[in-house]
Amino acid sequence: METKNTRNSWRAGWTRIALLAALLGLAACSSQVPPEIRQEVEKAPTVAEVRQQPELYLDSRVRWGGIILSTENRDQSSWLTVISLPLKANGRPESSDHSPGRFIAIVDEFLEPLLYSRDRMVTFTGRIQGHQTSQVGEFAYDYPLLKVEHYYLWPQQAKLPEYEYPYFWYYDPWYHPLHYPRYPYRLVPPIRR
Repeated sequence: METKNTRNSWRAGWTRIALLAALLGLAACSSQVPPEIRQEVEKAPTVAEVRQQPELYLDSRVRWGGIILSTENRDQSSWLTVISLPLKANGRPESSDHSPGRFIAIVDEFLEPLLYSRDRMVTFTGRIQGHQTSQVGEFAYDYPLLKVEHYYLWPQQAKLPEYEYPYFWYYDPWYHPLHYPRYPYRLVPPIRR
């Protein structure tokens, strides 16, 4: 004979299972990054190595990424000038003050310059096609040319608003977002000067 408590515990158990299944389904759908971008290329040369000896690395397969400087659409392809940055394990460029150099990625299709715009992060896989010397200001710069096989434009991350704490006693250095504050905070919008 079922009691009211037994039925409630069954409902609670099934509710938890349904919630877990929904969360796992959402997590599986959230990874849009192609596996070719996530997978690291073994023994791939860096941008700096290719700049020093471009002939040595012709047709080498690489995974490079960074920040777009410019997008130029040509007759049959798009040329993206990119500042190279180190990549995380998933292929996303890391924010860094150090760059091994610049390179040009050649994609055999039209890329919308408003989407592939300056300061967007992008990752490519492809093969070294050669090099091209162009001017950066008055400096002659040797760009490695990357013939792109796969690419991924990373979504822009939303910037959080900045708040100032005008009085030091309103700031708790041990506060963590998963913990509730021990006392009410008074957030003050940024002071305009």
